[in-house]
Amino acid sequence: MIPLTLLDVHISASYPLDFGANPGSSIRGALYETLRTMYDTGAAVRAREDVDENPTAWLLRLEDDETSGGKDVPRPIAIRPPLTAGVRDTSFGVSLYGRGQDQLPMVLSALNAMQQIGLGRGRNRFTLDRIDLLDPITYQPTPLLDGQGHRLGDLRTAPGEAAYVKLAEMLRPDRIAVDFLTPTRIVEQKHLVHEPQFKPWFQRLLERIRVISEVYTDTPVWVPFKDLLADAERVTLAENDTRWIEMWSGSRRDGAMRPTSGFAGRAVYEGDLSRVLPWLVLGQAIQVGKNTVKGCGWYRLRYAWR
Repeated sequence: MIPLTLLDVHISASYPLDFGANPGSSIRGALYETLRTMYDTGAAVRAREDVDENPTAWLLRLEDDETSGGKDVPRPIAIRPPLTAGVRDTSFGVSLYGRGQDQLPMVLSALNAMQQIGLGRGRNRFTLDRIDLLDPITYQPTPLLDGQGHRLGDLRTAPGEAAYVKLAEMLRPDRIAVDFLTPTRIVEQKHLVHEPQFKPWFQRLLERIRVISEVYTDTPVWVPFKDLLADAERVTLAENDTRWIEMWSGSRRDGAMRPTSGFAGRAVYEGDLSRVLPWLVLGQAIQVGKNTVKGCGWYRLRYAWR
């Protein structure tokens, strides 16, 4: 499976932080601004191997000519925004995939420097309390850094395929509930999918796993698309308690506004899930759909045991 690192960043502020209508985009903007100030060389990066040319561009705006002519290249980084608005103490997540993990020291230093740049509307300053590592299967935290930047623990090797399969074998194979925590934007045949029908978003997840592993790892993940999509075709949406959330994100680089809308809420699926479950477990850490670097497509499974 894809090597990955999940950071859980705990912060506090003197006043409630206002992340606006799109918290993930707000956090991504502050992180990008900090990385650009500290590390951006100004060079364009158009090959997956050219990380040393400009690590900031490689991490957040790579145009890989080997992948779709440079279009729609998944980033090796994603954001998990706070789920509660208007609070002083909160946390947000940063995920790094494959060779993106090599940029962990740069990202950690940027997260520390963000205290001075601030977050959200008005760029309110905050205090970095600690950074935890999250297990991508159990989501148990392990302290990594304290508020002074002192190392509290070591990085762990990411789970392999066997770990995801083992957990999947413990889960109920015919029914699963999914909480789409942030807007999930799925496009199928150039059309937006407004309801969480299983196959469209599961197919986008498989494609995302494949491309991330191809671009950012030495050994691409083999995905049995034919078998998995045949199973996905027979999975039904048994309960749908999602809603469509309309959101937009602005770009300081070109001044354009782009949609980050998607469905969010709870969905329940029924069918033969035995082969798709390991991929769903992995997808919790990978996220799915468009704009994951702006916090979209984050979901969690409600584990139901056999």
